[in-house]
Amino acid sequence: MLLGLAALLAALLLAGALGLRAHPEALRPALLALGRSARLALLSTVLALVPALALGLWLARVADTSRLARAVRGALDAASALPAVVFGLAGWTLLSAASGLHGTTLSMALVLAMLNLPWLASLSERALQAVPHELEEASLALGASQSETILRVSLPLASRGVLAAVALCLGRAFAECAPLLCVAPDTLEAPLTVMLWRAPTDSAEAAVSAALLAALALATTAAGHRLRRGGDNRPPGVLR
Repeated sequence: MLLGLAALLAALLLAGALGLRAHPEALRPALLALGRSARLALLSTVLALVPALALGLWLARVADTSRLARAVRGALDAASALPAVVFGLAGWTLLSAASGLHGTTLSMALVLAMLNLPWLASLSERALQAVPHELEEASLALGASQSETILRVSLPLASRGVLAAVALCLGRAFAECAPLLCVAPDTLEAPLTVMLWRAPTDSAEAAVSAALLAALALATTAAGHRLRRGGDNRPPGVLR
């Protein structure tokens, strides 16, 4: 499986290099679309991060084993399993048709934020649950309040896991196409995935766009997994 994935990635990069060599003019529209995708991915991740982190913190440190927490976790799991196009249709109904935001960057960012929020909340909860409880108890014993302990102990120790989740969500926002097709503008001012969808399959523009997407997906996934592997929430000197 890994060999097949590596071969597919190599084929995409090779096709992009050959297409760029034959038609260098295809690079400019692809880079412009890449810039739009980058702004969209960053905006959607910022919009999702604050409520997702608050929800993960509530699940990990406030509600924990309550019935409401179990119900919320079930809802997050169900939302994470929904096809991405469902969020696109919901975004078209709630954001575009109702509010007149069709084709705007904000509507696309909100759709991607809704898509990533359940996943980001679950990953944030796991990162916070991995923080050693004895360190939080020591902070409380030294006179710190619950909010001070969360801000000065829990969140800094969980930061690597949260950053890994953010990196993976950025990669997902870069790569998603189906939900954006519902709310993307009909003009050329579209993100990279939508431009790739609309481009002829045999064009140099499609080859270069696919190569850029493959490289971005590889980079963000590698960054996320590297952060997760290195994400020991115990500071030096704390025994396991």
